[in-house]
Amino acid sequence: MKIAMEELQYNKNGKKYENGYRIVYFYNDHYFIGEFCKTIEGFIIGFTKCNPIIDESDIPPFVSIDDSLNRYLNEVKDASAIAIYKTNGTCVAIKKRN
Repeated sequence: MKIAMEELQYNKNGKKYENGYRIVYFYNDHYFIGEFCKTIEGFIIGFTKCNPIIDESDIPPFVSIDDSLNRYLNEVKDASAIAIYKTNGTCVAIKKRN
């Protein structure tokens, strides 16, 4: 599926994101654009087990892009694939469910 760059650059309230990255969830017949982070490593914060985050050691270590995408696939059971896109429309990485 082709992702519109405008969808990657704006949130639901019309606020434009600066340069960064978005998670895109793919399903059988549609996609959903999710979280924004300034860095790819920032997405790992979503896998923190405690709330609020008290200390930096509460955040799991960033291992790799592939590890992050695997974590998202494990969390979102009905997604057929997960991708990281730059807000300029470039696909950084995609992981499909086997």
